[in-house]
Amino acid sequence: MTKKGIIPLKVIAFLAVFWALSALVAFLLRDDSGSYGRVLLHELYEQENIDILYCGSSHVSHGIVADIADEMTGKTNFSTGTAAQSIQGTYAILKQAVKRYDIKKVFLEMEFAISTQTPPSRRDGFKSDYLVANGIKDPQIKLELLTSISTPKYYLNHFLPIGKDKYLTLNPKSLAYRAKSFVNGDYFRYEYESDDDEYAGRGCLLDYRVVKNGTFSETAHESPINLSAVSEEYLATVDKIIALCKEKGVELIFYSMPCTDFYLGEKGNYDEYHALIRDFLASRGFDFYDFNLAKESYMRFEDEDFRDDNHFNAQGCKKWTRLFWEFFLNGKPKEEFFYDSYKERMAAMSPRIFGLVYDFKDDKRHLEIKPIYNHLDNAVITYDVTASFSGTQEVLAQNSTETTWSLPRSKAGKIRVVSYLDGVKQNDCRENFAAF
Repeated sequence: MTKKGIIPLKVIAFLAVFWALSALVAFLLRDDSGSYGRVLLHELYEQENIDILYCGSSHVSHGIVADIADEMTGKTNFSTGTAAQSIQGTYAILKQAVKRYDIKKVFLEMEFAISTQTPPSRRDGFKSDYLVANGIKDPQIKLELLTSISTPKYYLNHFLPIGKDKYLTLNPKSLAYRAKSFVNGDYFRYEYESDDDEYAGRGCLLDYRVVKNGTFSETAHESPINLSAVSEEYLATVDKIIALCKEKGVELIFYSMPCTDFYLGEKGNYDEYHALIRDFLASRGFDFYDFNLAKESYMRFEDEDFRDDNHFNAQGCKKWTRLFWEFFLNGKPKEEFFYDSYKERMAAMSPRIFGLVYDFKDDKRHLEIKPIYNHLDNAVITYDVTASFSGTQEVLAQNSTETTWSLPRSKAGKIRVVSYLDGVKQNDCRENFAAF
């Protein structure tokens, strides 16, 4: 072989060795032991069959309890939601699942936080997509995913084992834990460990944290849903999912899981999102089952059914699974079960305050409380406000209709606000403060 012919072989050999060393380094430094998504995606390949598949992001993993759904449906259920999973990641997982199993029914969750993600043409963060890509075994599906999540500018980072968003760590404690898991075999058993939640199998995460009723509060008001961010790329991928299910003869059902009314009330424009998705799906011949519009006589959740303002905890997952399948198994007419809009649902409910937003003013010396409620007169809301600091308490207001108060100067601690509606206690919230 000529010297000229040897050069390409050397280049190929160098690249192969570099890639292999990179893969070894990535494996040793990858900090994914605490990811339930890693366990879920491994378990996806271990089933005898899957009859009913739930697709989406973290709402889905904090949703259907497979054992309960199996009992109610007589079918095998599996959820494939991972944290912040993009619609491209959802399509890849679904494509892998229908290739491997004889799936009869797919539920796709239409979460607005996912539908308004930055589109591939402008995206520069890919951590959630890399988690999915690591769990996809089919090389063609993996290639399609990695080339669909961004412009070619990021392809090198996508295909190298090392790089940005690859779950790599140099933290000594994390590396020691990982090395220990290699030695004792825990890493290869794909078991999920956490102090706060438990992996219940087949894609369900049972979170044991509980929000006490009436304690929802925030220190920053949620922005309205950015409807203009529902991109053509997102909708085009939904069309791909529709086409895939049609090709495979799979029934496809679109739905949204319930969030808290505190969360949706803060957003303020949920009906606009609902209408956008409803009309898009209707143009494709599909219904949209939005359980945020469900009538309270059929489906009601309390704060204590959630771990935060938009994810169910363990209690909520079990309750949701039963109510979800009672609806689909009983064949109740959609028009009977749901209101036409979120606004209509709010109007039908009794007056209530869902939570409080603490607005600490720019001067760091004043606090304004903004209640999130359905329909009532502000004049019937009163507040007790107490500041706790340095082992003492200072009452700032009692039975007050005011909403703005001065904070104790040069103090830091907690502000407790108790709200009342016509004298009946509604909320009891605490947030940190620091006044200057």
